[in-house]
Amino acid sequence: MRAKLNGVWVALAGIALTTLVPASIIAVPQTKPVLQITEPASGSIVNPGQILTVKVTSPTPALFPEVALIGEDPIGFAGTISPLPGELSVPIPKDINLGRHMLTVESRPKASKESVFATVEIDVERLDFPVSMSATLSGIELDSPGEQTRLEVLAQYFDGTTYRATSSSHISFSSANTEVATVDESGQVTAVAPGIGLITVKYALGDNKLSIGIPVQMPNPDREPGGSNFFISIAPGAQTIEPGSSANFKVASSTYNGFPGEITLSAHGVPEGAKATFTPVSVLASESATLTISILRSTPLDTYGSMNPTVSVLLIVTTNGKK
Repeated sequence: MRAKLNGVWVALAGIALTTLVPASIIAVPQTKPVLQITEPASGSIVNPGQILTVKVTSPTPALFPEVALIGEDPIGFAGTISPLPGELSVPIPKDINLGRHMLTVESRPKASKESVFATVEIDVERLDFPVSMSATLSGIELDSPGEQTRLEVLAQYFDGTTYRATSSSHISFSSANTEVATVDESGQVTAVAPGIGLITVKYALGDNKLSIGIPVQMPNPDREPGGSNFFISIAPGAQTIEPGSSANFKVASSTYNGFPGEITLSAHGVPEGAKATFTPVSVLASESATLTISILRSTPLDTYGSMNPTVSVLLIVTTNGKK
């Protein structure tokens, strides 16, 4: 560059000015090590006694020198997998409860103080349909609103085995009178108000259905103190019969505090055209009677709840096992 100063051209050295901009520092997040269960898929149906293959991998397999596999009781510790990807054969106990069970894999990555976990839920179920079903409680008496009790359901199969089926995905619970008691999906019964009702337990697999009924009652708290009171129970809680046939139930009585009188039995709410008879028609406390319900050939196929002031029973009228 030249500039004229007092008539003289002078050469000037060029100076380049540079603006320095601070460099941006971009933090690259570190990927947290993960474990992945690729098999079985969540919710897979598994049979009691089956050998289940569990496959485990990771995007960074070198970080996991060994992976432990643990199942909910009664599966317990199943073994270790090394290296990844890898698999392990897990025996499912024959006496396991039906329903969902969690499998968990665990490992501590290299240079880390924290363990990494991955889980998958399997559904342990029998593939065949039970021949019968029962509950550990034949009847429920609740004393006050909010009181709770949990039902336990047993399923009996053709090979003579019995499984706890309360948590089975084939089981559902319902209350015939939610103003007296409610029931949730786990079988937890909650008292609402004095009265009588019926808790129905249904096992459904395809077109096959099996139901039982558990009577539930909450006595009136305003009854006279020290008064005589009795309780009626019935077994089985439900029966399935075909039109034109009959079903027998055992009706048993018991007393709260030494009820000395005679109890006259009656049935209400039976299907149209059906007939309910008691033998004998009255009992003393601690005695029992037989209830026979006879169904006409014209009786519609349906599920009926039969109630009287102290007990409920479920009657399912079907043809060839199908409602």
